[in-house]
Amino acid sequence: MQDLFGNEIPEQQKKSDEGFDEFWSVYPKCFRKGEKSACKKKWIESYYFSQKHIILKHIQWMATTTAWLKDNGAFIPAPKVYLNQQRWDGADIPDPKPLIDPALAKIEADFKKAAPMPDHIRARLAELRK
Repeated sequence: MQDLFGNEIPEQQKKSDEGFDEFWSVYPKCFRKGEKSACKKKWIESYYFSQKHIILKHIQWMATTTAWLKDNGAFIPAPKVYLNQQRWDGADIPDPKPLIDPALAKIEADFKKAAPMPDHIRARLAELRK
């Protein structure tokens, strides 16, 4: 592929829809989600495929915020608006906290507080298991 001046365009700079399908599937369902073909065109023309990891991480984080969860997703922008305004640009995306089942967290905390088994009891259990 060549640019307007006849120079060869490097492979990594060619337009691609790479990552768009993942973007579309990750984007939360809301009544504004639409215009898939227009979003795909914007994705390709604006080279957003080169920023797909940042965009996807931002969407996954925003989907957990109160701004996007409020009123059953009433404040989630349309995907086309999200892309046009480049809402991920300059946003601080915190690392997600791992989700731990509260019951498992309590078991782990109790395990850390527990006293170690005495050696004579450990030895007796080993004898019984033989």
